[in-house]
Amino acid sequence: MDCLDANAVQDLMSGALDSAERGNVLGHLDICEDCRQLVNVTARDTLRGHRAPSANEIALTETVASTPGRAMTDDALSETLAPDDPSAVRTGTGRVITARPVSGRLFGRYELLEKLGAGAMGVVWIAEDPELKRKLAVKLLRRPDASQTDRLLREAQSMARVNHPNVVGVYDVGVTDGAPYIAMELVRGESLRAWQNRTPRHTIPEVVAQYIAAGRGLAAAHARGIIHRDFKPDNVLVGEDGRARVTDFGLAAARAVDNVTASAAREISDVNLTTSGSVLGTPAYMAPEQFTGGNVDSRTDQFNFCVALYEALYGERPFEAKSFAQLADEVCAGKIRPAPAGTRVSRELRAILLRGMSAEPGDRFPSMDHLLAQLGRDRARPWRRVAIASAAIAAALVLGLISDLVVRGRVESQIRQSFAATGKQIERAGLLQAHEFKAASNLVRENDALRTMTAHHDQADFGLATPEQDAADLEQVRDTLFATDWRAMRELEDQPSELAIVDYKGRLMYTSAAPTEWKTQLDAMPAVKRALDGERPEMLAIVAYDDPAFAAAHLFGAHPPQGLAVMFARSLVHGGERGGAFLQFIDGKDVLAGIRLDETELGLVAPDGRAVGDVPAELAAAAPPNGDVGDVTIAGKAYQVQARPLVDFDGKPYATVVMARGMGGVLALFPHARAVFACAALAALALALATALRARQITGTRV
Repeated sequence: MDCLDANAVQDLMSGALDSAERGNVLGHLDICEDCRQLVNVTARDTLRGHRAPSANEIALTETVASTPGRAMTDDALSETLAPDDPSAVRTGTGRVITARPVSGRLFGRYELLEKLGAGAMGVVWIAEDPELKRKLAVKLLRRPDASQTDRLLREAQSMARVNHPNVVGVYDVGVTDGAPYIAMELVRGESLRAWQNRTPRHTIPEVVAQYIAAGRGLAAAHARGIIHRDFKPDNVLVGEDGRARVTDFGLAAARAVDNVTASAAREISDVNLTTSGSVLGTPAYMAPEQFTGGNVDSRTDQFNFCVALYEALYGERPFEAKSFAQLADEVCAGKIRPAPAGTRVSRELRAILLRGMSAEPGDRFPSMDHLLAQLGRDRARPWRRVAIASAAIAAALVLGLISDLVVRGRVESQIRQSFAATGKQIERAGLLQAHEFKAASNLVRENDALRTMTAHHDQADFGLATPEQDAADLEQVRDTLFATDWRAMRELEDQPSELAIVDYKGRLMYTSAAPTEWKTQLDAMPAVKRALDGERPEMLAIVAYDDPAFAAAHLFGAHPPQGLAVMFARSLVHGGERGGAFLQFIDGKDVLAGIRLDETELGLVAPDGRAVGDVPAELAAAAPPNGDVGDVTIAGKAYQVQARPLVDFDGKPYATVVMARGMGGVLALFPHARAVFACAALAALALALATALRARQITGTRV
């Protein structure tokens, strides 16, 4: 078995051990020199407090201290240990004489029912108060010394005035038949040490909460001017209701083990004081002033309390020592061991304990109440606050992303509907423009001035006139065209247009864009050449205003506009021979204006990629070529785009109208906003989980 702890020594001395336990203890004493020294010193100190030892007792203690392998006999123990029976007394020679058994008998006005326990200080009985009809605990003290008895009675009387749920209530105190006793609250349960060593172990907050409850009992006693002097988990009872109650106020100071003098205790060498239940259990909790004989006050209890709580949380005591002398040195020097590796005790909680165990009383907390306030502070609250704030931010960001997805889904549906409607408008506008072009060209064909032009041919080519005569005739034709009012033919579905007339040789005879310009050649323009040749009598094409052929012919004047135009070309025939071509132009932006139905952005794109309208060229180039709706991101902004063809009279595409709509949504704040929000949401969620885990570790970790 392990070395004897303080409780085992007390039970051995009081006779509280059953035969099996007693045999184990005595067997251990045969082989353990340290424990024999402990029992020797304790027995001598106990006897020293009562009377001069007899020759028998001196022989016993010397035998236990010096003879390895020799155990105490029951006869020897009967000489040195106090009796359990309150009616038993010692004779002048120290012999114990028991007058009668006590179970079921009266002790004063109390009926003793059942022995609850025993220790070096006395025996505790379950008793009944016949006057008040209640059960209580009666502690019968062993020591008959008058000064000790008076002090204990005074302190017990003081404790009787302390009414607190975390203090064992004292009901009565007195001396009956020469035996001092204390009648107190009957607590059915276990010691705080037994409670905290349960399996599975309690969480850190549960341990701290139980010690705070016990600390409130200490604080209540301090308020009455009562100092405990020996707070430790063995002196706290945890009832079956889970409530902690501090007991033995001022009483433990009279115990044999606790009264071991410094010189006597130092005789015990190499005794392990670092684990729970070591042989010098009480000194392990003592404050520096208790070792040095200094002033003992409420701050001493505070030190004892913090040592006990430290042990409960870390599973080891704060001061590492193997002997009483070494322990005293470590405690007085304030040499607290470092926290064990892997501990879950927070730095904040450790700092509170270290302050409570300061070597100088003035460095400790001003009072027990201040210490309890710090211990009761929710150390996980900052972590929970961060976790809640982070979770709220993450939720807001995720909600924003979800809302954005929902809005984008709705927007996408609206965009597709808009594209479908705009696509029908493109087809309608294309057919309408073709019809308008034809209608205008039919009017032109009936125009007398145009008939005159188509009938004109240079006679010099046939030798029928001179070039000068042909030039004069051509100028007359041009003047006729210039004088003609073409306004009715330039209005196509309320869209202004420009028209031009070319003779059979490709010479520009008239252009509404630059009426003074004429006689320049336009047959270099492929579309014009095909119309003149009759290859395609009617055709639609998309052309650029700054096309070199147009620029050379000054079709749009010396300073042509920028952009694209839709050109309609129709061959003019006279007498079965080509007589020229009629050209009409609608600006690309006007074409788009005739198509637009809503806020959809439109772009008119030529086969060579040149574009006009609202759609940037980069976005227009990214549109799917097969007419599908595509998702395109340009400069961090998301779009949906679709391309629809404009077809000529033969159903062949000659240009493309690109439709585009920004996706918008809740998070269309800046480029890559959605990615930023998603990353921020993940970061906030990770922070929330990490801080929540830390808070759980602080509040839910088992010691």
